[in-house]
Amino acid sequence: MNRKRQIRRFLEAPAVEVVIALLIVISVGLLFVEVGTPTDSPDYAKIVFINDLLTLGFIGELFLRFYAEPRKERFFRKCWYDILAVLPALRILRVFRMLRLLRLYRVSLLAMERLKERSGLFKVVRVEYLMIALGLFTATLMGGLSMRVAEGGYNGEFGTFEQTLWYAVMTIIAGEPTGGDPTSSLGRFITLSLMITGLTLFAVLTGTVSAVMIDLLKDIRISGMELEDLDEHVIICGWNPSGSVILSELLHDHKKSDPSKKRRSRRRKKKSDLDTKQYVIISEADSVCVDEVVSQHPGRVMTMVGDYTRLEVLKRARIERASTAILLADATIPGRSAQDQDARSVLAAMLVEKAGSDIYTIVQLNNRDNETSLKGMGVEEIIVSEEYVGNLVATMTRNKGIVTILDDLLTAKYGEQFFREEIPAEMVGMDVGEAIPHLKRNYDAILIAVDLNNGNCGRDGFLVNPPVDFKLEAGHRLFVAAPESLS
Repeated sequence: MNRKRQIRRFLEAPAVEVVIALLIVISVGLLFVEVGTPTDSPDYAKIVFINDLLTLGFIGELFLRFYAEPRKERFFRKCWYDILAVLPALRILRVFRMLRLLRLYRVSLLAMERLKERSGLFKVVRVEYLMIALGLFTATLMGGLSMRVAEGGYNGEFGTFEQTLWYAVMTIIAGEPTGGDPTSSLGRFITLSLMITGLTLFAVLTGTVSAVMIDLLKDIRISGMELEDLDEHVIICGWNPSGSVILSELLHDHKKSDPSKKRRSRRRKKKSDLDTKQYVIISEADSVCVDEVVSQHPGRVMTMVGDYTRLEVLKRARIERASTAILLADATIPGRSAQDQDARSVLAAMLVEKAGSDIYTIVQLNNRDNETSLKGMGVEEIIVSEEYVGNLVATMTRNKGIVTILDDLLTAKYGEQFFREEIPAEMVGMDVGEAIPHLKRNYDAILIAVDLNNGNCGRDGFLVNPPVDFKLEAGHRLFVAAPESLS
């Protein structure tokens, strides 16, 4: 195992990579010389010998890479073009010599990596553009050299490399034979390959440009005035199927209205009543953008593609100005375990609390084991989805029909809702026995619980179904079920 590791380090050393790149360039240059040299020339045999020697060296390199690679399928996935490039050693067909040009991919990729490390200019170059350019360059050279070998001996239209190179270029661009008429079966096959290559590269280029433009327009929309104007907004980090439900409910949450305008009916809230709070969704996958709820509210919902466990991404979303942060168990990346999802949520919660301790943070977990860590950070609300589902199912089993009541109370789209309210001035000093009929008579509300310490003492700070002799004080908050807010 140590020997394999040493071989991998040796092959990945910068000096070795430079030597291999130089040998590839020399091999490609000798290929041009070999094609342009008559077979009866005294130098032809020497050129072929040197090329074969270089090819054997590349075969040895591939054997070392195969031996040192712990996962053999990864070797074939990464080095398939290198394997094709050494096929000329078999001498099956002279035209196979053109496969050596495939190793230009290795040189180009190595060069781009080094340039990106040393120059900021090349960091903006997209890999897609590089691959298209490499494909076009390699296909042109291979097509020109192959046509020179296949047709150059007896077809005057392909007598020089310049003629065959221009033929390859024009055929790729036009999608049909242009600049010559091949007569051999091999020449026609090469021409067909050039035509298919041209059409394929055009389709790939069109798709790449479209994708880049969509990303650019998305970035322009995100990085413009909208982000600069954000204040008291809600940031949703991560996404899963419950995200659509959460966002839909938040978007339908209505403004606090005049208590004199009571709505005892269960009609759907009007659009004019809806809150105008803005929402920013941060996810690693752009699939969130096509979510039905997200796409229906472009003016209030913005999406950002990025890793929300990085502080710079959160700062782009103006986390320091946000009022609320909702951290969902992110399910957008396939194969990520529940433990990994919770670990990312904990890390993101730490960054959110670091950015602003006054941000109201809600975290969705898969396992309650991380609750203690989150509470220590100052996270206000922690939800373990599976536990709530289990409790609800058990409650429904014991109390038939309760699901209808919960559906009514847990949605903002119709019916009654839960509200957390300040105590109306006229109710300060009342006993609960006096407050309950007063709430029902004046606000059409039912008292559920009392928050004794403004939510700062955990579970002990709440009194659910308070006794009738409990006296309400000015600092308390009421949890009520009502058709609208009390204030």
